Amino acid sequence: MTESKPMSVLLVASQLPPVTSGVSRSVDRLRRGLIERGHRVDAVSALADRGLTYGEYRMHFIARRFARFARFTEGYDVVGLHGPSPFCSELFLARTALARRRPAVVYTHHFQVMVEAAGRGRGAMYRAQLGVNTAQERLARVADEVVVTSPSYRDLLAEAGVPGAHVIPWGVDAVAPAGADTPEDVTARSNGPLRVRFPVLLEALDGLPGVEATLVGGGLDEQQYRELARRRGLTNARFVGRVDHDELLAAYRSHDVIVLPSINELEAFGMVLLEGMSAGLIPVCSDLPGLGDVVGDTGRVVPRRDPDALRGALASLAAQPAERARLSKAARARAATFTWERSVADYEAVLATAVLSNADRGRSISANPTTRRQR
Repeated sequence: MTESKPMSVLLVASQLPPVTSGVSRSVDRLRRGLIERGHRVDAVSALADRGLTYGEYRMHFIARRFARFARFTEGYDVVGLHGPSPFCSELFLARTALARRRPAVVYTHHFQVMVEAAGRGRGAMYRAQLGVNTAQERLARVADEVVVTSPSYRDLLAEAGVPGAHVIPWGVDAVAPAGADTPEDVTARSNGPLRVRFPVLLEALDGLPGVEATLVGGGLDEQQYRELARRRGLTNARFVGRVDHDELLAAYRSHDVIVLPSINELEAFGMVLLEGMSAGLIPVCSDLPGLGDVVGDTGRVVPRRDPDALRGALASLAAQPAERARLSKAARARAATFTWERSVADYEAVLATAVLSNADRGRSISANPTTRRQR
């Protein structure tokens, strides 16, 4: 039980279990953790409402609930809103701005939504302006408190005019390494071929001896990557498609390096990196905001869209068994500092602060009906 007063909390997110995603898993762990600490918590997903699907994106009809805002949020001390999500988080924040009386709102900004190129379908209809100073960030100022998962995203929001965001990284469940974790075992693994968990960017594998890669994922581009591997004649790449979480955890134990060479800022924290690090895998990632904050000095960060730089990082690790053993130990130690207990406790504190802030705002409005909250 928490020492603070129990709160009634509504969590609103784009995805919740059984959907498999980083947002879904994180929000569900937050929900369960807050319940264990004595709070009443409900969660609603936009995917529970009928909607229209366009490629990887979905337009939700959850706005119908927001139209009855007072009834939708009645009985809750605080709403934990997770975004950005088309027609979900932005609409909720906009409706919040119009409400005279409302519960406290804590907005968690998970990632940036970027347009890769004008007129190229997926995502092009959602974010019309590149950069950080967009409508979704400006709407964040409506919330009583704002949360991000890394210092990089705190700086991005500050640049967009939303200063003071709380940095609360997600946690990780420890993944046990294969076998006993003795120096001899680590050395034995390090002396074999470099085994890599490798989602994309096949160009880096071309002409890279001593590296065996397992590519995970069943998205829209999977067939394209398979065809690229066939044309290049890659024999060191194995596709396993989409796997469930248990299969992913098992695979961590048989690899040396976890690579996340994403080019899209939808990848903002890299929970898969953290899970791999927990199993002793060395993290290698692209220089997207947030990913380097997770990796720290335990792996390699390379420029996005640069297969040569990625190839060089992997070749260097393959050639240095002692360095791999050192980084493996460092990665596991760093991952151990990312606990769900700390994440939930920090969220609990921010939620409680928002409730107090909202109560003060309500008293101010009652005393002076013309007062408008400024943030």
